[in-house]
Amino acid sequence: MLASNLRILNDLKAFLNEVSTNPELTDYFRNSKTDFTRKRKLCFQNLSLLIVRLCKKTLSVEIDGFFKELNSFKTCSVPAFSLQRLKLKPLFFNSWNSFLCKRFYHHYGQEVKRWKGYRVFGCDGSTISLVNRPELNTFFGGQSNQCCSFVVAKTFYCYDVLNKLILFSNITPYRYGELKSAYNLVQRGGLEADMLMIYDRNFSNYKMAALMQWQEKEIKYLIRVKDSLKFAQGFINSGKDSDVISIYPGPTAIIELKKCGYVVTANTPLQIRLIAVKLSTGLTEVLMTNLWEQEGFKVAEFKELYALRWGVESNISFQKNIVQLESLSGLTPLSVMQDFYATVFITNLHFLLIKDAQQKIDEQVKKSKYPLQVNNNKAYGKIKEYIIKLFLSKQPAQILKDLTLYFIRSPLPVRKNRCYPRVKKNQMSKSKFKTFSNYKPAF
Repeated sequence: MLASNLRILNDLKAFLNEVSTNPELTDYFRNSKTDFTRKRKLCFQNLSLLIVRLCKKTLSVEIDGFFKELNSFKTCSVPAFSLQRLKLKPLFFNSWNSFLCKRFYHHYGQEVKRWKGYRVFGCDGSTISLVNRPELNTFFGGQSNQCCSFVVAKTFYCYDVLNKLILFSNITPYRYGELKSAYNLVQRGGLEADMLMIYDRNFSNYKMAALMQWQEKEIKYLIRVKDSLKFAQGFINSGKDSDVISIYPGPTAIIELKKCGYVVTANTPLQIRLIAVKLSTGLTEVLMTNLWEQEGFKVAEFKELYALRWGVESNISFQKNIVQLESLSGLTPLSVMQDFYATVFITNLHFLLIKDAQQKIDEQVKKSKYPLQVNNNKAYGKIKEYIIKLFLSKQPAQILKDLTLYFIRSPLPVRKNRCYPRVKKNQMSKSKFKTFSNYKPAF
């Protein structure tokens, strides 16, 4: 894995160098053809690395630290950084992340983890609490009442739960919704035939299933069904553990599918398979899928398969609680989007770099009471410390070896099947590391 990681890192460095030196490629990621044409301290490459480093302290301290890592006695001011970042499109970090994912699947080859030949993806949405500033409120929106108001951005992730990689992500205004993001992902042809998509109950509708099944190459899916749906209630009452039924579209689904180019009526059937899963609480959970029994997919496999979806929740938690996603380095829509896509990129890079250490831990610890895993909190802190060196060093292989030795130390036990009551919070108190317009720590 170390050799594959080194090749991926070299590819990422080559991508950054090619984009920053080739004017035709730079055009895709700058807002004007005159941007990044003059020689400045924060050139395209330096600016990209500074943003990827994720500025969580006060900006002046982060900028000074960055130039110190570059072994430069010169630095730049906070206003200069703020003006320079206006030239860079957030699309760059999203494209850099897509390139990382492609190189991962290419270089890892047979080492890519699959479930019965499928790459398993958990899809889910979340929110990012923002500072209540007029510009952010106008762009992203939020909620308000007679007592208070808050500004929130909506995010969406398509996450490879077995390989711990965010393949697709986006950030949108609060009212856009995760369903629209999921629909757009399917419609634009971003999914491939070897992908198995897992969704929670918010996605259990006719349109979602139809878009997946009516692709040129059918996309496999597994969706938890809302208990309130009539066909779910009828299936539970039947006492069966598996059944194939036909569902029909409602008026909204007919209109929405017509916008997507599909002409359906209230009598257009869609065949799906329902699975009953018994929970430890005694309740029954209903799943809908197009993984058919005649294809070899047994009922007993679905409980564990759906449980894999929790990986996307854990990844979102990592971004918010460890990477401090909501501690943003700017107060404009562009800076928020830059920080979001840079966070997704560095999150993927983090889980990529710890793979070799995790493999060594798995091989060495066989008599432990619990399985062990790399301490993600410590590992991320060390990766952030070395991120600039990784991209600028002429000997990144030695850095990767040193990082792996560090990651192996003090692993954490994994206690499976733990269950805690879900505590729902209001939107105002969900944020863990919220940016304040007049304060950020200098340490």
